[in-house]
Amino acid sequence: MLRPAKMKLSRTGSHMCENMSRWLQTIGSAFLHVLTICLLCFCIYFVNMVFGTTNDQSHLHPVESYGYLVSIMLYILRSIPYLSIPFGLTNILGIVTMNTFPPAPTLQDVKAKIPFMCFRVVTRGLYPDLVKRNVERNIETCYKVGLDNFKFEVVTDNVLNLPKSALVRELVVPNDYVTKNNSLFKARALQYCCEPSVNILSNDDWVVHLDEETLLTESSTIGLANFASQKHGDVGQGVISYANEEIVNWWTTLADSVRVSVDMGMMRFSFKKLGCPLMGFKGSYIIAKESVEKDVGFDFGPKGSVAEDVMFALVAWSRGYKFNFVEGEMWEKSPFTLGDYIKQRKRWFVGHMYTLLSEEIPFKCKIGMIPTDLGWFLLVGNILNFPASFAFPIPLPLVLNVIAGSMGGLILFLFVFGSIKSFSLRKYGLFRKTLLIFATVPVIPLAACLDAAASVYGFYTRNSGGFHIVKKETSQLSQKSEPGKTVDNVV
Repeated sequence: MLRPAKMKLSRTGSHMCENMSRWLQTIGSAFLHVLTICLLCFCIYFVNMVFGTTNDQSHLHPVESYGYLVSIMLYILRSIPYLSIPFGLTNILGIVTMNTFPPAPTLQDVKAKIPFMCFRVVTRGLYPDLVKRNVERNIETCYKVGLDNFKFEVVTDNVLNLPKSALVRELVVPNDYVTKNNSLFKARALQYCCEPSVNILSNDDWVVHLDEETLLTESSTIGLANFASQKHGDVGQGVISYANEEIVNWWTTLADSVRVSVDMGMMRFSFKKLGCPLMGFKGSYIIAKESVEKDVGFDFGPKGSVAEDVMFALVAWSRGYKFNFVEGEMWEKSPFTLGDYIKQRKRWFVGHMYTLLSEEIPFKCKIGMIPTDLGWFLLVGNILNFPASFAFPIPLPLVLNVIAGSMGGLILFLFVFGSIKSFSLRKYGLFRKTLLIFATVPVIPLAACLDAAASVYGFYTRNSGGFHIVKKETSQLSQKSEPGKTVDNVV
């Protein structure tokens, strides 16, 4: 007679423990977020103090000291950092107004109501073992979450001969396939998927775009399921981190830490608060409704194929589609060499330049990217500001000095916070993680020089064509597949 009462009491106790655990997690998450804001304030204060932006400059007379021409050049040089103000404001707003340590997402709907999701991977198809391995790992992650209404679609230029499976569809793009606007590279393969004779998806299905080396996590898979089932938007994107698997090049991995912070700041604010890709878009971790993909497509011509991801996002925005942020992070690897790092950024820069010059995109959808990309192009001048501010000081209004110093402090924060988010305490331990965070600081000038070199290189080779392939397979995996070979990934 007492057994039902005991069972009820047990369930009540379990429910109370679960609620207590969630409450403690929420308190801890809020506390870490407050610490993040404190770190942001400290970085801004620190850089302003180091550069003495609040010092009295009334004694400086540049025209008398340097002459008119040099003074004008110095003031032009000093104006470059202000191009970063929109980028800085959106990052600060994203970091401050939204929790930077959110709890892991949970499924918000019953599994039966989650729409069909097609995980689409584009590859050249030269190394099938890498593709097979990552597809198997990602399918396993989907099963762990409990998804059962999905399929992986591998789009390749060369036959992969993947194992036959109801969950995997291998699509080989014919050699003679030509799009209406002669699109190239990844855009050509993606447009092939949209052809009526090839596409098997309905308008209410969802497409998730992944690169060859992209790995799903349970949190990102749940985030994608919530995005699709709760109809959070028409197109979404989330955070990608680069230090979870084997690290091949510490320099590029530390340099890429800033991308994690920008995802948490600018991108999250743009998508979640503004509902648009205000300052750009990544080529992976994309979820889009199939009806949007059919309407927008990827046939943007040869120049629009260099950064087809940004073209797709801005065209979709111009047609009124809503963007939102996807909870949970995915994993990728940073470039293995500094040369690949430069060539990767060079392609991004050229792709952005072609996008901004495209007549297909209204000016209102480009305006957010213009100052940031112009600042990227003038990054060499921004780097020269550092020694010039000491060698040739010039007077500026206090507010302008503080703004410039604050932009520098923000950059410091973005790199440091990116490392905090990237390196797992469980994997590296407190001591090693602390060393890695401090090691990120001297990488900042290296990353700036590499990005500057990429922009100059991109500008002078913008009409050379081609689509650089960044190596994304470790030697360890190569030995397991084909000794002596490396796998390239389209990024």
